Amino acid sequence: MDPKPIPAFYCCYLLRSKDMGRSFYIGSTPNPRRRLAQHNGKTNGGAFRTRRDIHRPWDMTCIVTGFPSNIAALQFEWAWQNFHTTKKIPHDQRLNKPREAGKRKKSNLSPTNGDEHKKRKKLKRPQLTLSNSLSNLHLLLRVPSFKRWPLAVRFLCSDVYTAWQKYSEENDSKLRDGFRVFRDFDDLAEPNVNPKLPASAVGEKKESPTMTILEKIDATYSGLKPHIAKSLALAAEMRIQHCSICQNLLDPETSMFLVCPSEQCSAAYHMACLARKWTENQQPTGFLLPVSGNCVQCSREHQWIDLVKEMSIRQRGGKDLAKLMKEPRKRKCKVTETSASSKDSSTNETADRPLNDLQDILEDSLMDVDFLVTDANDDPLPDGWQELLDDDDSMSVTSTESGIPSRNASPVQSKWQRQKLEIVIEDSEWDSAEALD
Repeated sequence: MDPKPIPAFYCCYLLRSKDMGRSFYIGSTPNPRRRLAQHNGKTNGGAFRTRRDIHRPWDMTCIVTGFPSNIAALQFEWAWQNFHTTKKIPHDQRLNKPREAGKRKKSNLSPTNGDEHKKRKKLKRPQLTLSNSLSNLHLLLRVPSFKRWPLAVRFLCSDVYTAWQKYSEENDSKLRDGFRVFRDFDDLAEPNVNPKLPASAVGEKKESPTMTILEKIDATYSGLKPHIAKSLALAAEMRIQHCSICQNLLDPETSMFLVCPSEQCSAAYHMACLARKWTENQQPTGFLLPVSGNCVQCSREHQWIDLVKEMSIRQRGGKDLAKLMKEPRKRKCKVTETSASSKDSSTNETADRPLNDLQDILEDSLMDVDFLVTDANDDPLPDGWQELLDDDDSMSVTSTESGIPSRNASPVQSKWQRQKLEIVIEDSEWDSAEALD
């Protein structure tokens, strides 16, 4: 199986019902906007627990991003959902203790030796609330299993962020230094809605506030395009020859090298050299992979996951890399400036004319038609010539041999037919032609 690049985006999320504020759901997805539409029934898909109409519509309150793979996101999702039984949380630090679901029934006897079968105790899951969801999220971000992951939390609702801040201030244990928390709801104006009314009573909106925020989150590789273009250009120009740390040769075709994302910096590193350099300056020590660090040349701070993700899509991208670096087609426009200016001037002149002038122009254009032009020597049209034109019998063809109108031909038609027959094109060289035997 071919190795795949690090996914562009993967997150775990916390849903809350708008009509029933005490109903919550935890899930994971590579596309939060699409997944929220599935939970709300706008598109096909969605979890079974979110399909009940009494819970819809759902609102996405916060998301956890920065997972290096979909497997990592699924591990974090399961630990967040089953915080009462997960082994990621030590037993002495567990906030919600598991409890048995009812009385234990008698076991059946084994048909071989008559011993009782030992049945596994079924534990009852605690009710998922906003307080225990945020408290266990805070705990999972501190445990050794997820502490060093390049995760970040993005809040989409102000009240959920307020509850998070309150718990963080009351708790003595803090998150690691440099952990990123974003407030995506700051640029969003809250609608003036009565909070006592359910969302269904307010009426459907064109776009929910959460959807507006999720549109701004980039779930593709487009943010890495300048970084990838720079790395490919440096490799093509043979400007990457030595590692900026160990000064040994660096082959762009065979080596797994990392490039500084700064535009003016041309530093390149072996992956092992940069990881060793950054882990030496971080506390506590003893870890193989760093979280972040400063470039040796430009001294700017960068995230380790950003550099590794760029290398993975550059070396393992395949079709995704070709699609990302493909330039969009430019539409050809054949309209010249002179034609466009003349068209605009004619349009403006017509628009500025009064209604009477436009009527005169229309009458003049109708008089220019051939069948309305009459000479002084022509016979006047008989009365009722409109009815003769509309009659089907008046459309019979005049005989070309005699030039005499047929029995059903109208006077108007015979006169027009004679005018057409009078137009004859003669060849001037035919009289001097020789007869062929």
